[in-house]
Amino acid sequence: MLGWIKGEIELEALILWLYGAAGAGKSAIAHSLAEICEKDGYLLATFFFWKTAAERSDISRFVATIAYQIARAIPASRPFIEMVVDADPMIFQQSVDAQLLKLVIEPLKHLYSTGFDFKDSPFVIITDGLDECQGSGVQSRLVKSLVTAFRRSPICIRIIIASRPEVYLQSTFNSSSVQPCVARLALSDKHSAEEDIYRFLEDSFDKIKRKHPLASYIPSCWPSVGVLHELACKSSGQFIFASTTVKYVGGDPHKLPHHRLDVIRSLRPPKGEKDMPYADLNSLYHHVLSNVNDIEAMKQILGVLLILNPLIESKSGCVRCIDTAYRMDKFLLWELGETKACLSRLASIIECASSQSGHRPLDGDRIHILHASLSDYLLDPSRSNQFYLCQESIFGDCAAYGLHHLCRKGLNEDGAYSF
Repeated sequence: MLGWIKGEIELEALILWLYGAAGAGKSAIAHSLAEICEKDGYLLATFFFWKTAAERSDISRFVATIAYQIARAIPASRPFIEMVVDADPMIFQQSVDAQLLKLVIEPLKHLYSTGFDFKDSPFVIITDGLDECQGSGVQSRLVKSLVTAFRRSPICIRIIIASRPEVYLQSTFNSSSVQPCVARLALSDKHSAEEDIYRFLEDSFDKIKRKHPLASYIPSCWPSVGVLHELACKSSGQFIFASTTVKYVGGDPHKLPHHRLDVIRSLRPPKGEKDMPYADLNSLYHHVLSNVNDIEAMKQILGVLLILNPLIESKSGCVRCIDTAYRMDKFLLWELGETKACLSRLASIIECASSQSGHRPLDGDRIHILHASLSDYLLDPSRSNQFYLCQESIFGDCAAYGLHHLCRKGLNEDGAYSF
């Protein structure tokens, strides 16, 4: 990314879309990149959306914030921006397109016309958490507005947008008006981050052992290599689990870190509601799952994936796992396509992607849960609340579906149940 920003890589793109699953480390990368660019003199402006902060989840503040930061980064542009506000104090009530044009593009054009040398000016805008801005339609319009506005910029301004790969954003970035202006960088679990997460945990726990107020009471061999591998594996290549673990273990100066780690590993019960270790992770899962329209249908799918399939895998082979959208539709007696439609809003935690090797529904649309910790969340009623998966109910429902298929189709030629 730095090579693209500095012009060292020949990539004709106005926007770089950095996308990945929830907790994959997009925000950490965006913040680190902003710090590097600011230090090196490339940073023009930033805006980090955040769903739990009203002032950072509202699109109405976006352009004003960007314009203010541009005025600070390029002081010569400030008089031109102030002239716009003085002439029309209601500018901030207008559309995003109008605000970008009048508060950003036109002031830069006026400055350019004066002969101002932009050679050493910063030219990178970094936006993180676009998917946490209120309203999917608003998010899509913002992307299109940025493309429309900055195509008119008199200087080359590069924009980095970090977000989850929500279906509506994929559609926006693939649209004919946006696609030619966009380059993509995916944070994929296909290239495992487990080794990096292991090092992060190792370094973080070492820091806790050195700097925690109760460090003298921490066992010298804590934590063991086996525990570090256990935590790295449970992270599923997503940094949010590891960072949440570290924050909980070392975040309270009045609690013994090795006791807090035992709570994480379910070796010791938490002490009351305020001692819950996964508040950040709970909030993440709640936010993503809340986007689904049909919660009961989603719970049926998740029940099969997280409760029935592990049982199937533990048995010796008379039934195949229900691990594709096609098999899920058939098992749940749904029309083909309903499973993928339901999961489309969960793209940041559950992948439902077509196979490259085949075109038949049975071969494609394999379902893959990106977070191992999702199961812990959904099977704990104190954490998941309305999304809780009751194992007894799931087993009862699945047994009913199984009997239906057995009565209707019986066994196939291989002796396996046929869905």
